[in-house]
Amino acid sequence: MADDGLRHLLATWADVDPARYPFDPVEMSAAVRTLVPPPPPQPTRDDGWAGYSEASAWVESVSVLLSDRYGPWAYRWHWGPWEREHVGFVTDRIPAPADAPTFVADSLLAWRHWLESLAERFDHLLPSVDPRRAAGAADVVAAFEVAVAQLMTFAATPVVDDDGWQGNCRVTLQWFLTAAGIPSEEAQAVVDGALERFGWWAPLTAVEIGEVADRVVRDALSPTGIVPAGRIDNWPDTWPHGWPSWRATNTGWGAGPPSDRGHSA
Repeated sequence: MADDGLRHLLATWADVDPARYPFDPVEMSAAVRTLVPPPPPQPTRDDGWAGYSEASAWVESVSVLLSDRYGPWAYRWHWGPWEREHVGFVTDRIPAPADAPTFVADSLLAWRHWLESLAERFDHLLPSVDPRRAAGAADVVAAFEVAVAQLMTFAATPVVDDDGWQGNCRVTLQWFLTAAGIPSEEAQAVVDGALERFGWWAPLTAVEIGEVADRVVRDALSPTGIVPAGRIDNWPDTWPHGWPSWRATNTGWGAGPPSDRGHSA
């Protein structure tokens, strides 16, 4: 079976856009009863990591079967926001053989429903960031910042651990940028740059959302010429908690922040 790598990376919105991949949940619920292979025995050791390689192999085999049948989006059938954050998902929740079809069907449906909800938000937000529809550069900048803030909130809301938001926000923002026409490698670089200063175990706050939105807009739009090199409006000279805005005029930073800018917990 050829593997072009897309189902592993899912780097663009086209890889997971529900509109591109028709899906019948009733058919799927019936199909998984013969499609899903038996899972390995559940681990018996207290540390929860016994049988990790076997469990990983089972998840991978299910991913391949589902993506071959329903499209690359199904490869991450276990990526529901409330599941993806759990490092031990693979070993902690492997079902008994009799429960495996229902387990897989429920997980795939949850993932599909989340993608459909995300698609609705993209459909609402993408027209506002289209330069061809905007009155001017300032409108595009403002719309992009609003979009990033709304999508981060949406992606982080179902996360159980309030410091595990980075993964969901990372993939959501990258997909949005590719849906807006930004090449996947550039989109990944923009999102990585915006989130690199936030370590794990840092709860998401309005400050972080504002900071990421600010950085994404600058890095994504400046190369296109939509954001001028100079200041575009009268932004405050300081950001919340004393963090300077990259658009401030009294910092000497010009169009970008200094490389040693840090994060205060």
